Parts: sequence; structure tokens; C-alpha cells
Amino acid sequence: MAILSADQSRQARKEFGLSQADVAEATGLKRQYLSEFESETAQRFTSAQLRKLRTFYENKLEEARAAGEEIELTFGDAEETPAASIEAVKAKRFFFPVADEVSDETLASTLANIRANDKKLAESLATLAERESSLFGEGDYTEEVLQAIRESLSLLAANYLQVRAIGGWPEIGLSASNDKLSGNDVLAAIIASMTDNFAAAGLLGSAAVEGEEKERRAV
Repeated sequence: MAILSADQSRQARKEFGLSQADVAEATGLKRQYLSEFESETAQRFTSAQLRKLRTFYENKLEEARAAGEEIELTFGDAEETPAASIEAVKAKRFFFPVADEVSDETLASTLANIRANDKKLAESLATLAERESSLFGEGDYTEEVLQAIRESLSLLAANYLQVRAIGGWPEIGLSASNDKLSGNDVLAAIIASMTDNFAAAGLLGSAAVEGEEKERRAV
């Protein structure tokens, strides 16, 4: 039997009329961890913390029985439980993988650049989709609208590729350490067309950026 099960914790806490906040304050354990433990969505308590929680309930049980209360509550023999795991059963937040070679600085730069792109994207997407007037009614979109569409697609592509770059996309050879400026495939062309954006994200080395700028000036 484990040191303490989620069901035992819930039952004991309710038997003593305690909230999760009460137990957390009395034991010094994190209320969030207790909530996750009792709902069985995650197990982040160490064995020592579970023993502390069990001891707290056992002491409360002794006090109640000493006061003459009849409480049917047992915990059984305590055994060691596996090491705590921080992997939740239910994913509540969006996350994406980050490759080992990506530094904290590069990750921070990439996320900041994505947020900046999001701001520009919000403005671009809010552009009124006007059409040119024509003899037979509405015609094609105005040049301003077409430019907004192109810019929006470019920003969406930049954000997606930057997220995939810091996580690594081996199927197409994309990673934070491989700027993919060389080559004649579509990926290289896309990244080359938005070099400044990728450089702002910290995903292009200074040498690569300088080389690209020289090539543009030569053209």
C-alpha cells in the first residue's frame, strides 16, 4: 500500500472538516500540489511530503478519538511510493518542445519576437477588407487589403517556423542551430525573405545575417 492515496487524503480531510487550504497551511505543503494529488491529475509530492501529510491526518485522528469522537478512518501500512512525477494526466496549458541546444537567451528572444509579430498580425487582420468599385458591382480587393493579406500570411509563417525551429523539425532539416539560408528549396526561400524577423528572434547568426545583407546589396 502506498504511503497515502488520493482517496484517503480526500476522505480524511472531509472527515475533519478541513479545506485544502487548511491542510496546506497546517502542513506547509502547496495547496496546488494537494489539489492535483487529490484529483489525481498529477503527483508532485515527494515521499517525505506524503509521509508528512499522512502524519498530519494520523495526529488529527488521535486527537479526535482522544476527545471521544468515533471516526472510522484507517490508513494501513505505509510503503514507499515511486518518485514524484510532474507530468500531469490532463494537459491544461498549451506547450511546445524546446531542443536542448536552444539557450535561454534564444528562447526568450524567440518568444518576444513572436509576441511582437502577434501585435503586428492583430493590426493587419483588423484591416477592413475593401474592394475596388467596378461597373458591375464590387471588384477585386484593394491593394491595401492585398498587402495586409500578404503581411498576415508572412507573419503567421514566421511565427510557426520559429516555434518549430526552437523545437527542431528534423524531417525538413530545420532547427535553431541550422538557419537554412542556403539551398534552393521553398523553406530556404521563405526564411531568406524574412531574414530580419528571424534575426530578431535570435535564430540567425550574425555572420549569416551579414552575408544575406551583402547578397541583397550586390543584387
